[in-house]
Amino acid sequence: MVTVSTVQNNLVNSTVPSALSSQNNNSAQNTNQLPVVPQKEVNHSLSYYKNDIHEDELVKKNTLGKRIKINIEKTLDIPLVHFPRGLGGAPDYTFFEFLQTAKFPYYIGGPILAALFYAGVKKDNFRSAGAAQKVAKHMALGVGLYYVGAALAKSIINNTVRLTRGIDLKQPYAHFVPSQSRKSGLFKKNVEFHTAFESADFTRTDLLYNKKGKTPEQINENYIEYGKKYGIKDDANNIDSTIKPLIKKTIVMARAWQYALTAFFVTLGVGMANQPAWDATSAEGFKKTITQGIFGKNVDFKERLHSAKVAAYDYILKPFGKSFTEFWKGHSKGSSIAGKSVILATAAATLTAISLLVTKTSAKDHKLETTGNNKIKEVQK
Repeated sequence: MVTVSTVQNNLVNSTVPSALSSQNNNSAQNTNQLPVVPQKEVNHSLSYYKNDIHEDELVKKNTLGKRIKINIEKTLDIPLVHFPRGLGGAPDYTFFEFLQTAKFPYYIGGPILAALFYAGVKKDNFRSAGAAQKVAKHMALGVGLYYVGAALAKSIINNTVRLTRGIDLKQPYAHFVPSQSRKSGLFKKNVEFHTAFESADFTRTDLLYNKKGKTPEQINENYIEYGKKYGIKDDANNIDSTIKPLIKKTIVMARAWQYALTAFFVTLGVGMANQPAWDATSAEGFKKTITQGIFGKNVDFKERLHSAKVAAYDYILKPFGKSFTEFWKGHSKGSSIAGKSVILATAAATLTAISLLVTKTSAKDHKLETTGNNKIKEVQK
């Protein structure tokens, strides 16, 4: 476990010899002293974490674009790396790879289910074909809004926790993997991208220390910032031990509420996907707007921009809003009650989640949190 004392001891061990040598050579360096060359600023691009690190490290400059690239890479690794290693019985196959592989059915199950309705279309029967295509369209919309609902639920909780407590549940870190343990699969790699606040048991609080710091204030600078968010004014020497139980509690509540809200938002999305508002929109017209209007040849910029607005408003936002209204009103007494119940329950669950996260994770009772054996179980690498 990394603590302030261990970080300071490492610093002392590394700086004492250099200090002694500098004293012995002080007289020789007084003359003809070379100018100090400032160190180059570290390039925190994605290639840096793939090729230039030799230990686990938090991903700095955690931008949306960088997270998208990381997620794309993690998704491609499922069929290209994790599956071949697992099917081949790699002795160093990890629990992380198992969890990544388990996501594969989640990614492909919904689209395949929607595509099955098209497989049985009778080409010689126009009425049958139209009915099957209509059902498949609603199925595809349901799958799409399922993923949108899940993403929205997670985003609401993550933004609440990030703004109130400074904890970014999406904060990635680069896990250094020696190249000799990557001998199977279609390509080798030296890094895996994990999430620093994945769960209470796998929280990398050790990466929150500034190992280049020389004083408790510098070493614990991240914990001091978290303390401000939690409302704690503690001594820099033990601010980390005070914050860690609160981080654990925040992660437990946030992850639980993410999954709980997902159930509500997914139900809402599937209900909206089955409303008549989507029947008025043409899948063929949407496809034509995208292929010929936005990405068509010999189309000027203004026309591309207009086509993008048409695709977003006429084919997405307008039917989306109308389907919400139709779901609320319903087409019968029973469907009206069901629609209103789902919408009101989703709103109530969201407000409850935000309220509890703000109140229950505060530092009001932090002294009780830090007593006993309630310690963070840190990952040992």
